[in-house]
Amino acid sequence: MSDDGHLYTEANSQPVLRPGGVPTQVDRSPARVLLVGRVMIILVTVVLLILLGRVVQLQTYPQERLASKLGSQQSTRHLQGRRGTILDRNGRVLATTRIAKRLFVDPVLIVDRSSFSEKAGYGLGYDPVVIELAMAARPKSRYIVLDRRMNDQRTELLKNLDLPGLATDPVLVRDYPQGPLAGQLIGFVGAEGKGLAGLEQVYEKQIAATVGRVSYQRDARGRALWVEAGNYQKQTDGQNLRLSIDTVIQSIAEASLAEAVEKYHAEAGQLVVMDPFTGEVLAMANYPAFDPATFNKVEPQVRRNRVVTDIFEPGSIFKPIIWSAMTQLGAADPNEMIDTTSTGVHRTSKGRRLHDAKPHGRITWDEVLIYSSNIGMSIVAERVGAEKLHEAMVRFGFGKPTGSGLPGEIGGVVHPLKKWTHYSVTSVPMGQEVSVTPLQMVRAFSAIANGGMLRTPTVLPVLGPASTPPPLGVRVLDQRVADYTRSVLRRQVTEGGGKKANSELYDLFGKTGTAQLPNLKQGGYYQDQYVSSFIAGAPADAPRLVVGCFIHRPDKSIGHYGGVVSAPAVRQVMEQSLMYLGVPTNVDPDPQAGSGHMAMNR
Repeated sequence: MSDDGHLYTEANSQPVLRPGGVPTQVDRSPARVLLVGRVMIILVTVVLLILLGRVVQLQTYPQERLASKLGSQQSTRHLQGRRGTILDRNGRVLATTRIAKRLFVDPVLIVDRSSFSEKAGYGLGYDPVVIELAMAARPKSRYIVLDRRMNDQRTELLKNLDLPGLATDPVLVRDYPQGPLAGQLIGFVGAEGKGLAGLEQVYEKQIAATVGRVSYQRDARGRALWVEAGNYQKQTDGQNLRLSIDTVIQSIAEASLAEAVEKYHAEAGQLVVMDPFTGEVLAMANYPAFDPATFNKVEPQVRRNRVVTDIFEPGSIFKPIIWSAMTQLGAADPNEMIDTTSTGVHRTSKGRRLHDAKPHGRITWDEVLIYSSNIGMSIVAERVGAEKLHEAMVRFGFGKPTGSGLPGEIGGVVHPLKKWTHYSVTSVPMGQEVSVTPLQMVRAFSAIANGGMLRTPTVLPVLGPASTPPPLGVRVLDQRVADYTRSVLRRQVTEGGGKKANSELYDLFGKTGTAQLPNLKQGGYYQDQYVSSFIAGAPADAPRLVVGCFIHRPDKSIGHYGGVVSAPAVRQVMEQSLMYLGVPTNVDPDPQAGSGHMAMNR
């Protein structure tokens, strides 16, 4: 007890006044303090667990009224890679991907709605009504696209147009620098950036880009805050694709084809240039042409690559194939004289009447091909018989696709033997009762040009040094027979129907064809509708190129024979292409005669 009379506890106690002024003691033992601490820890832990659970619940199963607000704080952007470039054999660009401007409008930012459409339309060259309708169709949207791909002229005009609400953002677009050149072959891509036709479709997996992705958190004002680990995936560009096509030869082919089709008021045409030793296609032209950049503005049939998708009866251009096969079979001797009659009319063993364009009388086996005698071909074909003729057609690749890999390629028509009639043996050698594609015909003719090997056509380059042997093929003719056939076809150009293809610069060998179109509804053939064709190779002693031209439905009043309609185009393409490739000509400038004269160099 203290001097003043108060009662004190031990050191760990404090005096507490009892009621009435009497002090008491408070228990401050260690056990009690520990108990209070534990209770407080438990309470704090429970509160933290409740808060953590709420956070998890908001992130995984937020209430509907909060879901939109929570989701708006995270954005995901897709990162577009560039589609691979398509190049010709020399690296010239045929199709590429570039950055363009996409024009859009944000109606919220428009100051004067009543005049906006007119100012934007007249200022940039758009229809104001179209702009007004686009905004009316999406009244709540803040991103209304007006032009997915602005041209350069409108992009420049926009720089000087101060009009709130209009803006652009960058977008990757497919561009075709060569315009309509090889349009049907290259194909096109759709609005989603995927190949829909041609090589763009066939090699989609190779040239398509891989889309990347990045997800990031945003603040309330939409500004990016951070990207969490694992929320970024890099985009990758597509691989480039190099073709066997040569844009210079392609340009020559398309210009010559267009000239022939327009001159004879024809419906359409195709022209193919091939290296007979490698199977590489150097040019594949269609008329009418189309620009892949504006594919949606032309009819589907114009976009079709008719070199591989359409078939026709070849007519007399088929004769070299059957003629060479029958020669190899020994069905006719080169020195044999064949009586094609002096009247130009012949009855087969089955009583069928056949005609030649004009009477030839007794001619050699060579002259049967040179003068394109239907009668001479039928006489020898009856010696061979249906089974061997059918076998020869199949051996040369007819009746099935060439294996080029081009989209839409069909195999043509070779009827099975069981469907052959007694007419078939004499029809097939004339190029009837068989349907082919232009690519099939050029491929088969190339076997005659290269010494007897049937090779698969390709629009991709055959890589390797100059010493690399040509790709493997299937032998369809002996070297001797192929060389012999080539020499006879040279005479067809100099003596027969291919005279308009005869060139002073190069020795061409080839064959004309004028095939009547079959009447599929009433049977028989139309008397005024033709496919006028010519196929040739050059130089005759060491062929570098084979060129085939096929003109559909030329105006008969102007001209319809293959030697008139198609042969000049083939000669023109052959001369210009071989000179471009540096192949020596038969003539050189004569220094003594002046620059305007040429001297023979044989």
